[in-house]
Amino acid sequence: VVIGECGKLCYDDFAALPVRDVGLLLGAARIAPSGNPNQYFAGRVKTAARLYHAGKIRHILISGDNGRKDYDEPTDMKNALMELGVPAAAMTLDYAGFRTLDSVVRAKAVFGCSKLTVISQRFHAERAIYLAGKHDIDAIGFAAEEPTQKWLVKRNLKREKLARIAAWLDVNILGREPKFYGPKEPLKF
Repeated sequence: VVIGECGKLCYDDFAALPVRDVGLLLGAARIAPSGNPNQYFAGRVKTAARLYHAGKIRHILISGDNGRKDYDEPTDMKNALMELGVPAAAMTLDYAGFRTLDSVVRAKAVFGCSKLTVISQRFHAERAIYLAGKHDIDAIGFAAEEPTQKWLVKRNLKREKLARIAAWLDVNILGREPKFYGPKEPLKF
């Protein structure tokens, strides 16, 4: 399976999306390098809240980077979701989602999720679904809203080409593992 073929497992039709217990919300910075609000962050958070409120997912595993004291994607996403009415009890934070590979593998290895819905923009969700499949995780995705700035989308699609090559190499040649595993913390909901 190549990454582009995972697009058929990534939904953008809300009504057609199957119900899953867990949504894996992939991290993004709240503020873009420009100093403006990050539209990728906003799209992912809005989508996760919408899926939760509609009963398409019961629990949100928020996985992102918290590698520095002044940078905490999971907590920023949790706070934004709470502003949208998602209760704290419906969320679990994974602070060691430094890369998409880490987020996906840890979802199963640490949090016990072998079936989930990935929440991110389509290009990113497809790559996460591919990685999940390579780790025996039954994953589908839901495409979050894309930024309105076309230049930003084009820039990230160029970056995604390299990220897909790296993902393929990670699972097929290099056998890369997450930076950290840690103790098992099965989700309770």
